[in-house]
Amino acid sequence: MSVNTKARIEMKELLRLAGISSCDLHNWVKRGLLPRACGRYNGPGPGSEYHYPAWALERARGIKRLRDQGCTMQVIRRRLAGEVVTERCCARTEARRRK
Repeated sequence: MSVNTKARIEMKELLRLAGISSCDLHNWVKRGLLPRACGRYNGPGPGSEYHYPAWALERARGIKRLRDQGCTMQVIRRRLAGEVVTERCCARTEARRRK
């Protein structure tokens, strides 16, 4: 079987390199912000292999960056869809500064 491994990234590497939790990843997939994983499940423990398209790493980093800036998931979804969003994303950051 010929598989271009450079066009994909393993789930554990995606989590590590993007600096996100598996909960974040699954939430973003459920919301349609990231693609579903491909792979196989071999039961609990080692042996299961899940991977994502390589481009999912940059998208996950971007989503994390926007979340860290205080963007809502609605604003992030609109930005990823290419909409021009005029709402400020740093509402949480500004609220923290006021305290």
